[in-house]
Amino acid sequence: MNLLAALDKQPAVIDDERHEDDVIDAEILPTVAPTLSVAAVKPSFDQYFKKAELMVLSASKMEVKDEETNRIAVSLGGEAKKIAKMIDAQCKEVTQEAADFVDGVKGLCKIITEKLVANTKKTNGACIEITLKNKITAYQSKVELERRKIEEAARKAAAELQVKLDAEAEAANRKAREEAERIAEAEAKKRKATQAEIDAAKKAAAEEAAKHEIQAPQVPDLIIPKQETVTRTETGTSSYQVKSWKCTIIDAPLVPRQFCEPSQKYLNDAVKQGVREIAGCKIEEISETRFRA
Repeated sequence: MNLLAALDKQPAVIDDERHEDDVIDAEILPTVAPTLSVAAVKPSFDQYFKKAELMVLSASKMEVKDEETNRIAVSLGGEAKKIAKMIDAQCKEVTQEAADFVDGVKGLCKIITEKLVANTKKTNGACIEITLKNKITAYQSKVELERRKIEEAARKAAAELQVKLDAEAEAANRKAREEAERIAEAEAKKRKATQAEIDAAKKAAAEEAAKHEIQAPQVPDLIIPKQETVTRTETGTSSYQVKSWKCTIIDAPLVPRQFCEPSQKYLNDAVKQGVREIAGCKIEEISETRFRA
């Protein structure tokens, strides 16, 4: 089907002054001299600008109302995809030499930089950055472990000392109560008091002694200096330690549902395999138009 002839049948869409030479044939375009100047290659794309403007205007004004106009719309859409492919092909041809140069330089630089620093996926584990980071982290972890051991030992010693002081204070207070009761009992017996009066005197003496009990001193919390997390050098370079918690899935089915999320990919795959009902989802058949050029 001649696309231009079909479009010419719709004067409301395409002006009568448009001619068949406006259509771009899929022919081999002349090679553009390799250059990094956009201005130098722009003229070779001018023909596409003209055709694209014409086709945009046609598509915006076109009314698909019967089989004839439907075929014209399909042809116009396919032509758009075909021209887009031609533009991509010419773009690659024009930029190939520059792209090869850029890729070559990037490749050369990558060979060197991957010996120095880690790439995004850290596949170059033998690079200087990762090697030294691992060694520094191991050293800092050792220092922190020693600090925590000292801190735990100091905490344990403080707790043991507190227990000892509390026991000594309790023993002193108990001895004071017993002495007060002994004196009260002796004085009551001197007065030839009854047993009930003796017991009451001892109780009163014990209560009075309790008012004057001594309190064991509280052992203060020992302050252990925190590990310095930043290391600075005279060259201006510095490193610092960052602590974080990491969770690794060991048995996925045991992970609580609250920590899971629906996967659109898995849902789409299930629907493609014939599943038509999934709780919490709406499954519907949709239609879309695609062009093949």
